[in-house]
Amino acid sequence: MEEFVLTDDIIEQIKDFDHEGLIEEQSLLIDKLILNEELKKRYKKNGLCKECKQPNTYYQGDYSIWCMSCNAKNFQQNFKNWTSGNHEVDKFIQKTQLKAKNLSEVLEWIEYDRFENIEYLTKGGFGTIYKAIWKDGRIKSWDFENNKWTRSKYYCREYEDFPVVLKCLHNSQDISSDFLRIIETHMFVSNYGDRITKCYGITKDPESRNFMIVMGYAKDVLNIIKQCWDADPLKRPKANELEDLFDKLYDELDYDFDEEYINEIYKQVEEAEKLMKTVYTSRLLDFKNLPEPINAIDNKDDDNSFGEYSESIEAIDFTKLDPRSS
Repeated sequence: MEEFVLTDDIIEQIKDFDHEGLIEEQSLLIDKLILNEELKKRYKKNGLCKECKQPNTYYQGDYSIWCMSCNAKNFQQNFKNWTSGNHEVDKFIQKTQLKAKNLSEVLEWIEYDRFENIEYLTKGGFGTIYKAIWKDGRIKSWDFENNKWTRSKYYCREYEDFPVVLKCLHNSQDISSDFLRIIETHMFVSNYGDRITKCYGITKDPESRNFMIVMGYAKDVLNIIKQCWDADPLKRPKANELEDLFDKLYDELDYDFDEEYINEIYKQVEEAEKLMKTVYTSRLLDFKNLPEPINAIDNKDDDNSFGEYSESIEAIDFTKLDPRSS
């Protein structure tokens, strides 16, 4: 597929423009010079990269500016300096770094010693969840002057100590394609909006040698999960109550997205809500032969702890359920 770029002549004419404050004369010149609509849209939305002078692929003011081609080179130059110890994991992370159009599409290999204050949250049949402090914070933008990544400890709000969730999958020493698909699917869904916690990278427990997914930490989301896991079905939230809880949580997030991005979020949310209302019409779902649930809330006094939930429950493929059957 042919890649369209700005010519040196066009760059010379527009390099001093402020893409956020184009006057009418400048805007008309842009329309005349940049004939490719995708390239023109990228320029007007994201401005020019300081290094290659091509339109950035992402721009969020002083917080993050992203040029896919330049950042791919920066990542690639660092490939020789890290490894997960697993070829498939390395290739997977490298692929996200080479194709990332913004900071949310990037995964990192994060050495385990970059985490501190690691606390157990809960354990189930497939994995164990921990809370930890990530000393460095997530990648934000490339600092061209100092030739290094700038990092952020912002997730819903600014943190001095950046909290994350470490999701450890049992028996993942020999990584499987299923594990990588879980991460890839999560990243795809989370990029449509901030109702889904972000995935920052992968690390490895040095004792068990199990791989761990590093994700954003949101206490309010964990509290919602607690309610959904209540041993008493009558105390679990209904579909419309869940919708209200997530709407409230989403409204409290401090983000400023453009109209096009907001419309895409709503489109995805509406589709999800249709499915949710079809399948989860009652809190009294009639699944046969399930063991008696353990009420995780009663096991611990700590608000951040879940206790343990039953490992004997077999996974249910909700995509194969027929909501029309009684």
